[in-house]
Amino acid sequence: MQRTGLSWALMPVTRARVTAWVVGAALAAGALAVFKRPASPERESMSLVERIAATLDDKPSEAPAKRAARLRQELAPLLSPDASFDVSGGPSARGRDEVIARAIELGFGHRPAIQLKELRAQSLDPSRVRITFEALVSDSQAGDLHAAPRHGEVEVEHGSGGYLLRRLTLDAESRAEPEPRP
Repeated sequence: MQRTGLSWALMPVTRARVTAWVVGAALAAGALAVFKRPASPERESMSLVERIAATLDDKPSEAPAKRAARLRQELAPLLSPDASFDVSGGPSARGRDEVIARAIELGFGHRPAIQLKELRAQSLDPSRVRITFEALVSDSQAGDLHAAPRHGEVEVEHGSGGYLLRRLTLDAESRAEPEPRP
């Protein structure tokens, strides 16, 4: 049986195009699986802690009332309803609203700049992650050269809307002495 006509003449081109599309789709799916894999609980938790630190940072030319409103709006969805905040030798707070009020109070009249370093995450169970870090908190955007980092620990839990901060503990700040001049 001999095939004739236009459809037979186009068959090899169509077959090559279909093969190219199938191979291209398989490569795209493979690349997506490699590069767009779901974030691990540890990675999501560290991202949450960094997002909270960025939220607490001072925004240029932000009025105190606007800052308070912004912190209430941006921190509320990141904190667990039973969140707690403790600073050695300093303030503490229990509950989401009190933690937000304490954050507003501590930043009032200051221009806080927060740098997080050495973040380390440890899974406690499938729904909880502990993160330890070093935080350098400065009252100015230029940074405080004599402030020693505070050791901090955060416990994050997985809720219905994702990971939420449950507990934040910071050690007391110690001041580093400047080096002696020769």
